[in-house]
Amino acid sequence: MKKHSKVIAVVVTYNRRKLLAECLHALLQQNHAQADILVVDNASTDGTDELMNRLIGKTDRIGYLRLQENIGGAGGFYRGMKCAIQAGYEHIWLMDDDTIVTSTALEELLQAAHKIQHSTGRSYGYLSSRAVWTDGSLCKMNRQHLRGEAFYQNHMLLEEGILPIRSASFVSLLVHREAVLAQGLPFREYFIWGDDKEYTLRIARKFPCYVVNRSVVVHKMQSNNGSDIIHDEVSRIDRYRYAFRNDYATARIEGKTEVFRYFVIFARTVIRIIKSNSSHKGKRIYTMMRGMFAGLHFYPQVTYASDVKGEKTT
Repeated sequence: MKKHSKVIAVVVTYNRRKLLAECLHALLQQNHAQADILVVDNASTDGTDELMNRLIGKTDRIGYLRLQENIGGAGGFYRGMKCAIQAGYEHIWLMDDDTIVTSTALEELLQAAHKIQHSTGRSYGYLSSRAVWTDGSLCKMNRQHLRGEAFYQNHMLLEEGILPIRSASFVSLLVHREAVLAQGLPFREYFIWGDDKEYTLRIARKFPCYVVNRSVVVHKMQSNNGSDIIHDEVSRIDRYRYAFRNDYATARIEGKTEVFRYFVIFARTVIRIIKSNSSHKGKRIYTMMRGMFAGLHFYPQVTYASDVKGEKTT
């Protein structure tokens, strides 16, 4: 894989070949700003490797890192960002395989980065796109958390729809190299869920971070309800132990107020499960308890890009 741009899009995928093909097609169709692409494959078994081999034969802008086992979204972003930093990219554009970028999404992010530098004299930590669902409504699970001073910031940025935030998701997140070198890589131990929240909170403690409303992507999920242990299918319930474990670890990092908030939300969720019409209520509550207790002894450590060895991609 040759380096053509200062930007690399890191796409983590697992057994969603058709969505991945659509995601990559959209990335290759950006109007003006262009990004190299690295696909991190969590050992897919649906022919993703065949798709990637065909695409690599058509363009040298795409790299492919196929992992030997599924290490989750968190592990995939860890590995992809590590490769990007070691290859010397200035901007790392993170997304899942069901993120379909609009033709000006990257251009708007880079223009915002320039405006922020010109207006504030500082480079950004990360920039987050506005994620919408397939019907055009805001995607519920990708809403950013604004900073309290959002409406007292620089008026030029406010008029441009650039607002300061403290957390966001990995659905079209442009991260600056400087922030990664200073704050380290995402926690690969999180496996799934909550890795983006912890990581963006971590970066926002040291760097100014923003949502860029003019940069739009479509998060092509099956529904716009997000993840919900109260109503989710029984076959998916066990996965929620990661969510409650990771959220507790993040709350502990953030401090006592967030730990208190975690337990308030935990208690409210238990009550909602009991009052709901859902089946397997005991299993849902048991899974929450498993996650919470696991979080009591879960202490992931920050890994810095300078401390890790390189990865070989094709």
